[in-house]
Amino acid sequence: MIRKYFLGGTTAKGYYRFYDELINNLDRVMYVEGGFTSIVHLTLEKIANEYEKQGEVGCVYNHIEPTMLEAIVIPDKRLAVIDRSKANVKRLSFPKLFENVIYIGEGFDYEYLKKNQDRLTQSRKDIQDLYQQAFENFKKAHDAHEEVEKIYIQHLNFDKANSETEKLKQSIFRATKLNKESSVDHRYLGAATPEGPMDFVLDLTSDVEKRIFIKGRSGTGKSTMLKKLVDESIDRGIDVEVYHCGFNPESLDMAIFRELGIAVFDATSPHEHEPQRSNDEIFDVYELFVEGSPDDEHAEKIIELKNNYKMLTQQATECLRQIQDRQRSFESIYQEALDDEFMKGVAARIYNWIEH
Repeated sequence: MIRKYFLGGTTAKGYYRFYDELINNLDRVMYVEGGFTSIVHLTLEKIANEYEKQGEVGCVYNHIEPTMLEAIVIPDKRLAVIDRSKANVKRLSFPKLFENVIYIGEGFDYEYLKKNQDRLTQSRKDIQDLYQQAFENFKKAHDAHEEVEKIYIQHLNFDKANSETEKLKQSIFRATKLNKESSVDHRYLGAATPEGPMDFVLDLTSDVEKRIFIKGRSGTGKSTMLKKLVDESIDRGIDVEVYHCGFNPESLDMAIFRELGIAVFDATSPHEHEPQRSNDEIFDVYELFVEGSPDDEHAEKIIELKNNYKMLTQQATECLRQIQDRQRSFESIYQEALDDEFMKGVAARIYNWIEH
């Protein structure tokens, strides 16, 4: 089975990744050094397709090229193959014992790259500038988002929120307590991409028996409730997949407790979903937690802030689209400089490493 998710993304907090958390949960890691997504993806895809026949494979996608892989994880073997540039690993702690590295740079034609040095340098500078613009727009959009949250927080009944959260906890965990340490995986269920926000919620929950769709406005306690559920699962020794918000990684969007067959997730925009199966439930925090009529009382201000948020996220998305264009141009030069036979050797070495 393939499980699709992101581990890095362009957010309101800058480029934020969860590779450290992944690596800490593994026994072995293979880093692919000196390559780029369009080059590494093909090898990772072939390996993922091969090992999918044997069990679960985590497919980690690149948010700038969301159909391409930047890492694969094989949980049964407690290992991963990762594009080292995405994990941002400065040095190896236990080379050969825990971490291995394959260097793709040896497979490039140096003279060809030298001829295109100016183009490569300019593309890299443009990409860095565009990332900075994207970060700034997302940050401003987040500021507008927080102003909307402040409006709804004023109408939040905290006692009711705590009480209903406790009821939800009991319905999910009941008397379950496992005599082991909880395994916690931190990921993104979605990301900002050049085509706009995308998510893998329905893929990730396709084999989960019970799904709880959280509905509600910004600032009405969705993320806080999810954090409390995660803490409870850890206290009870229950494994949990923690999915952070691709816009603000400090916020949570989903928690999956596969040992219990339950997923709880924020099903509002930009990852809005509706129940599809008989076991799907809606948990509306707006109806349960909010007092008064903030939508009516603050209608004009909310519309203004939401329009501002929309404009800024669109500008950030346009930056990501331009990054994609320039990154493709940059990588095309490396693709032309690459020895195809060398990459076949890389794939063979990775297969051999996985099996030994």
